[in-house]
Amino acid sequence: MEGTANFRDAGGYRTTTGQWVKMGEIYRSDALNKLTDNDLAKLQRLRVKTVFDLRMESERTKDADKVPAGATYVVADVFAGSPSFQTLPKSPEEAVKAMVDAEKAMVSGEGGKKAYTQVFEGMERDRDRAVLFHCTAGKDRTGWANASLLTALGVPSETVMADYLASNDYRKAANDAVLSHLPAAQAAVYKPMLDVRPEYLNAGYAEVKATYGTFDNYLKSGLGIDARELKQLKKDLLVG
Repeated sequence: MEGTANFRDAGGYRTTTGQWVKMGEIYRSDALNKLTDNDLAKLQRLRVKTVFDLRMESERTKDADKVPAGATYVVADVFAGSPSFQTLPKSPEEAVKAMVDAEKAMVSGEGGKKAYTQVFEGMERDRDRAVLFHCTAGKDRTGWANASLLTALGVPSETVMADYLASNDYRKAANDAVLSHLPAAQAAVYKPMLDVRPEYLNAGYAEVKATYGTFDNYLKSGLGIDARELKQLKKDLLVG
């Protein structure tokens, strides 16, 4: 892709039962506002039929998505009604706390529950995939969507974490460019917000445990994905 830095296939991972998550079904990405004509043609070749935009209204307005012809565009605003990122942190510690709090809001906030319900239902119902979900950097809101999907499909936690942390590699050049233009003190505050870190994703899982007890109960009570729907999702997205 020419216009994105963090576009990836969600599949290709092995589950604890020895199956594989199918490739070519679910994709994750950063913002799509800079897609080139070649990129859009590539998304058509990949059969991307549904695009879920996890961003806030201000982000969607400023950098409107470019969506491949024939694809359905769905707004699934994770932070709708949430105080997350309304004020900028003043220290690196505040920045880390903001990222941890945002991860918790993704799990138990009303906007997060509604948005990820939309994404899961879209993946489960859309037999004519592929599905693409994205946010601005493709690492936090997108990261939780993908981590939740892989966890639901039975991918081991260490594999899920490695996939999540890979955003640091894919986004390194873009992040370094941003930080290089900031004074050192400001860069120190900003860096935790550009990173993905184990403590961020783990805060999401901790919130699942605190609020729902188990991950299956999060799927069921938080996102409305019952055992039958989960079974169908596994049937569709696992092979081997």
